Amino acid sequence: MRQTLLIIALVGEPAHADRGVHGSVGAGGSLLLTGDGGDRGRLDVAVDVKPRSRFGGIVAWRAFDENHGGLVTAGVVFEGGAARPRLVLDLYANVGFDLDAKAPLVGGGLRTTLAIIGPLGVVLDSGAQLVVDGLSETRLQIASGAFVAGRF
Repeated sequence: MRQTLLIIALVGEPAHADRGVHGSVGAGGSLLLTGDGGDRGRLDVAVDVKPRSRFGGIVAWRAFDENHGGLVTAGVVFEGGAARPRLVLDLYANVGFDLDAKAPLVGGGLRTTLAIIGPLGVVLDSGAQLVVDGLSETRLQIASGAFVAGRF
């Protein structure tokens, strides 16, 4: 029994060793729960890439439409859990800029990516962004979105 366990320990490789570059590119709608300025329905676009690891980067253009410039963000993403290749749970933290208020922001959230068929998937994203715009205009923008995504 001990010999078998020793052989498995020496021959077996860790699960992360076979990771390639992975991530998703998606676009869809978002619903602003707070900080909406009068209209709650907006659009989001996001790209996340994890190069051979559970850590990676994310860039997004959030909460924009024909009347709002939205929020441009970039940050880090961590794969908190996965049942690869069908389901991935990511945590992210980001910094960015509110294009309408011309103010900096900091935030984070949770992304769930679910594979549908082949590279096609659905991303559910919930996050909060603190837009720092002086004493009276600083706001917490909480949003939840659903994207159609290409996974790789």
